[in-house]
Amino acid sequence: KNVCFEYEENIPILKNMNFKINANETIGFVGPSGAGKTTIFNLISALELVNKGSIEFDGIDISKLDKSSIRGNLSVISQSAYIFNMSIMDNLKVIKQNATEKEIKEVCRLACLDEFIESLPNKYDTIVGEGGVTLSGGQKQRLAIARALLLKTEILLFDEATSALDNETQTKIQEAISNLKGEYTILIIAHRLSTVIDADRIFVVNDGKIEASGNHKELLKSSKTYKKLYEKDINENNKINI
Repeated sequence: KNVCFEYEENIPILKNMNFKINANETIGFVGPSGAGKTTIFNLISALELVNKGSIEFDGIDISKLDKSSIRGNLSVISQSAYIFNMSIMDNLKVIKQNATEKEIKEVCRLACLDEFIESLPNKYDTIVGEGGVTLSGGQKQRLAIARALLLKTEILLFDEATSALDNETQTKIQEAISNLKGEYTILIIAHRLSTVIDADRIFVVNDGKIEASGNHKELLKSSKTYKKLYEKDINENNKINI
């Protein structure tokens, strides 16, 4: 509500920003670099505090919630998720030590990782190396998604989670996100618009404000910024799966 934020005095990043997200909605955030998208996630995660205005969860001001409560209800999946030099199973149990085999297989299925794991000679006991060196970028991302799902947080924040991936791998990530739609409140910062084409709503962030909102088809008609981003995306990645 009327959120203003600046990292340095007199250099506003967010300018009187307003939006509301309903439970179990999937929302995309798109816009040019430096528009304020990551700042929005930092404020929602309580990594930063608003200078003016308020952020509320279920009507409770974020300033009245302790950080452990906030972070216990949301998970952030970024493009640089850290993977430990241990087995796939242990990488998942880092998050939840008492996770059952059934739970772990279910989150890997939702993250579209189960077929890959089952194809490995040692399956879930496969050691993945420091930083997940034996895994591709997409496999690391999907392992990070599975790990987040084990926490069963109600809100999932995807921060540019597919920007460095090839088209085929990105399709797998899209499929994983699609599996979660309607069950979680999902917020996605998207460098590649194909990640958010199926979102319930997309917010176009520009110059610290929500410039436009709507679904993909609506925004193609109503937002010049969105149309320009979409056309650029097509040129860079050759195709978008719709």
